[in-house]
Amino acid sequence: MNIQPDYKNEIEQFAFEELERFYTGDKRVMLERFNPSRNGDEFEIVQTENHYVIRGNTSRALLYGVYKLIEKVEGLIFLELEKERKIAIQGLTSTYEGKPKFSRRGNVFETIDDIPFLKDMLDVGTKNGLNEVFFTFFLWDEVKDALLPEIKKRGIDVTLGGHSLRYLLAKAKGVTVSGKAAADGAVNDLVGEETEFTSANALKNQDFLQDEKAQQYVIDVIVSYCEAEPVIRRISLWPEDVGAKGEEAKLFLTQYMTFTEKLQQALAGAGLQVEVEHIVYNAGLSWEMLERKEQQVSSANVLYAYWGRNYSQSYASQRDQRAWESLMDWRSSTDKQFTVFEYYSDHFMLSELFPLLFKRIATDIENYKEAGCDGMVNLVVPLHKVAKAQPHMDQYDYQQYQQFNNIVFARSLWEDVETVPHLLSPAMQQLAEKIEQVFAQNSQYNAIFFPSRVVEAKNPEVKLDVLELLKKMEHLLQQAQLEEPLQHYVESLQRVVQATKLRWEAL
Repeated sequence: MNIQPDYKNEIEQFAFEELERFYTGDKRVMLERFNPSRNGDEFEIVQTENHYVIRGNTSRALLYGVYKLIEKVEGLIFLELEKERKIAIQGLTSTYEGKPKFSRRGNVFETIDDIPFLKDMLDVGTKNGLNEVFFTFFLWDEVKDALLPEIKKRGIDVTLGGHSLRYLLAKAKGVTVSGKAAADGAVNDLVGEETEFTSANALKNQDFLQDEKAQQYVIDVIVSYCEAEPVIRRISLWPEDVGAKGEEAKLFLTQYMTFTEKLQQALAGAGLQVEVEHIVYNAGLSWEMLERKEQQVSSANVLYAYWGRNYSQSYASQRDQRAWESLMDWRSSTDKQFTVFEYYSDHFMLSELFPLLFKRIATDIENYKEAGCDGMVNLVVPLHKVAKAQPHMDQYDYQQYQQFNNIVFARSLWEDVETVPHLLSPAMQQLAEKIEQVFAQNSQYNAIFFPSRVVEAKNPEVKLDVLELLKKMEHLLQQAQLEEPLQHYVESLQRVVQATKLRWEAL
């Protein structure tokens, strides 16, 4: 091992520490900044007779370059949580260029307070080119002390926001409330159950957006968060997750975007370089909250989050096509940063009938890139609390299963990077394709059944259609010859399919 430490900050120091941990070669490794600078997180690896030079546009880009060098010359790749995988050593035959397809690449966590899991996700995410982690304000308050050292040494940007309005308003009023209580409230919202926090802090979007005093309270609290921690680079505060229609929806969008502009001005006035974005989201499946119509655009950035998509197709259904047209309309109407919010690791939307989405993710990324989008973030949601209580779910490891989609997402955000051939044998790749073809059809019922899902078996009018799909799932999994890393995942799916089928048969 021949490493020449020369670092300017803790990110570059960590890059050298990772080299010392994984690199065993004799050639000297040097880290340099591009001169002149390039775009975003680009890096390159140059091989000479006696050494490797990793050049990056940022300290974070140098860290990405270190991991790519380790992959190329050591044959070590980091796809799963908590462990590396050995692959054939590819070596370097010419200059390697690392180029991201999007400037913004992140994971979103709303309620998960499992510190070891979050640390693992930060670690493997950075090793595969993600540059952002997004938390609700209440989750951030619960996990920041444990995660800040991990975030800082990797140079990861933090976005705060989500459905945190009730929590921030309570804090602004001086109410003592824990992040844990707010997180529990958000989880219970999904099943229509109130908690002490949600009942004590009921909030209507229109009331808040018409109350300038309350808005200023919340803005002041947000500014204090950003002043306290420089890793916070973006605020993405969403309204409460309640649909609006007609004139109410039109007024809501106008007032909500005005609020984000006020927040933007307050942060700039405090001398903070923190971006602000507003979400475009069909809460309660409301088209009026997703489509722009004649709405004037904001000076804030845009986060486009369409809920209820059929992941077995590429925006092909009439409903999904309407959502795509809305996306393109918003994209063409603004010159601000435009990010797409996806649900590839969402165990609420996709449920425990969780599909592998390797083909869909790859196609989506190319489509969003062609559409001129600037970023993508992937939501990670744990098992529904009702699902966790079921006996057949005892061995269901959602953290490992969601990572199949998440790692393909992370690596596909870079040019010319392969993932699936390193993750699965040829036989398991074929099985993964079949699972995607069949299990992704589960998502076509999300909008139809909303707020229920296939696993809850509450819609007798489509009983025969759903049972036919479940039989296809059952047959596919019974025929499969299994290898790791898919064996435990498929065995878990078999138990879920059987339990779900029994529910529908009893309906």
